[in-house]
Amino acid sequence: MVLNVSFTNVVGKTIQTQLKNDFTLVDFNALIADKIEPNATEHYRFIANNKDLCLDNETEFNKRKQLIKNGVTIFLLRRMQGGGYIEMSILIDIVINELSQELLKLPKQLDDCIICLDSKPCMKLCCNKICIECFTNYFKTSDLRLKCMVCRNSKSTNEFLPYEQFFKTQDFIRSLYALDEVRDLMKHIDCQICHCGVLMVNETMYSKQKCEQCKRWFCFFCNKDWKEEEMKNDQFTCHNHCVYETKLGYDLVPLAMNSQLHVPSRRCCPKCFIHRWL
Repeated sequence: MVLNVSFTNVVGKTIQTQLKNDFTLVDFNALIADKIEPNATEHYRFIANNKDLCLDNETEFNKRKQLIKNGVTIFLLRRMQGGGYIEMSILIDIVINELSQELLKLPKQLDDCIICLDSKPCMKLCCNKICIECFTNYFKTSDLRLKCMVCRNSKSTNEFLPYEQFFKTQDFIRSLYALDEVRDLMKHIDCQICHCGVLMVNETMYSKQKCEQCKRWFCFFCNKDWKEEEMKNDQFTCHNHCVYETKLGYDLVPLAMNSQLHVPSRRCCPKCFIHRWL
C-alpha cells in the first residue's frame, strides 16, 4: 500500500508524490531530496496538520509520523536565518479564481433563492436554496467557510459545514482545507506570508528578512518593504510603526468590578483577532 502525499509552498506550486506505507525517516528525506531539492531539509521546515515533522530528530519524527496519512498536504515553510496583520489575500485569490468553475459542477434546480428571493436555478446548502450569484457573495463574506443560514446558530450543529458536503471536486476541497490549515498556522508569531505568496518561518525573530522567492527585503512582522534609513533590525519589531509592536502596546488598568486587580488596557478578541481598548 502507498500513501498519496502533496507538498505545497502556498504560492500555487504543489508537488504530488507517493510514499510506501511503512516508510522511515530515511525514506522521507530521500523523497524530498528527489522531489523538492537535495538540501530541502536545510532550507525548509515541513508542517503537517499544524505540526513540525522534526526531520532532524528521528525519535520526534516517529512520534509525528502518524500525521502523514493518505491524502495529506505538507506545507513547506522557508527557513529565514537573517538577523500582525498577515497577508492572506494571495491564498484567498487562489480559491476565488477556481470558485466559479466549481459552482458550475454542482446540481441545481429551480427554486426561490433564500437571499435575493428570485426564482432561479439554485443549489442546496444544508437547509437553504441559494443561487450562484448570492452564494459567491455570501461565501466571500463568510471568510470562504460554509455556514448554514438557518441552523448555523443551533447548539446541535457545528458552526461550519464540511466542504465535501457542498463542493464536488477533490482538488478544490483540498485547497479549502489547506487554507484553513494556513489560517491556523498564521496565528503563530514566527510565520508570515510574503507578498509573492511564499510561506516562511522566522528562526531568529529579527525583523529584517529576505524572501528567497522574490528577493524582497522586508520587516517580517509588519510585512512592509525594508527601508534602511527608517527601520531598525531588532527582534519582534522594526520600530517604524510596526503593526505587531503596536498590537503589543498596552497599560495595566484597574478592573471595573475589582480595583485591586489590574488587566491590560488593550485586549484581543479570540474570535476575530481585532484589538480593542477597554
